[in-house]
Amino acid sequence: MYSLMIPQQKSGKPRYVVLSDALRDGIRAGKWTAGDLLPSEAQLCRQFGVSRGTAVKAIDVLLAQGLLQRRQGVGTFVSRPALHRSPGYLRGFSETVRRQGRIPAHRLIGQRQLDRNEALQFGCDEPALLLERIRLVDGLPWAIHTALVPMRIAGGVAALAGPASRVAESDFSLYGAFDDAGLEIDHADERINVRLATRKEAEQLGIERPSAVMLVHRKSFDNRGNLMELIEAVYLQDCYTYDARLVRSHPVSVLRQGSGHKPSRQNL
Repeated sequence: MYSLMIPQQKSGKPRYVVLSDALRDGIRAGKWTAGDLLPSEAQLCRQFGVSRGTAVKAIDVLLAQGLLQRRQGVGTFVSRPALHRSPGYLRGFSETVRRQGRIPAHRLIGQRQLDRNEALQFGCDEPALLLERIRLVDGLPWAIHTALVPMRIAGGVAALAGPASRVAESDFSLYGAFDDAGLEIDHADERINVRLATRKEAEQLGIERPSAVMLVHRKSFDNRGNLMELIEAVYLQDCYTYDARLVRSHPVSVLRQGSGHKPSRQNL
């Protein structure tokens, strides 16, 4: 059993840093896990004999590091580690999770075939297989994935249909199934939005309302431009980060390109 305590101050560190280090160690040791409510500032003051200002600053350090999340009127909770995505690299959920040293899984909540009219509601203009899944990381709900795979694709993937179907297995990976079938995704178009979770989404993800969620819409294609997969994913807002490198063109070069002038070689 991990015992949380503040060590004797011999390093010269400020008291709030010593407390934040102790709280961080407690999280890493499993005293509190993702979603757990941290003791209040008043409780920390009583337990460790520190001032309220020290407790507040210690919590602020962990909030800034993303280890904690404050919910107005409720308290401070241990955050779930965010999945980190970098643009330019198309990886499936399972691959992304494994690359970060964690365990991916899923829970199948729906599977059916859609005719063309039904599929059109999702932006797919041909009959498709619909998969609805709760995606898990280390056993905790992380996202809701709704995937459409055109039947011309799904029919050739043994893991998706027939007696060899593995969709209901907890470690099933759609991209892994594509790879096993010799199908290769060439590129994808992706759009990201943010909104409040619906009541059903909040129940499935185990979060309070109102809570923000991140929506990821993605269409994946083969090298001929044929649709292979369409995804609508709802992620916990604090469990998904997306980095991008942006380059600012020189204003003169932008004006020249917009007016039809050919940019100079130094601006290419």
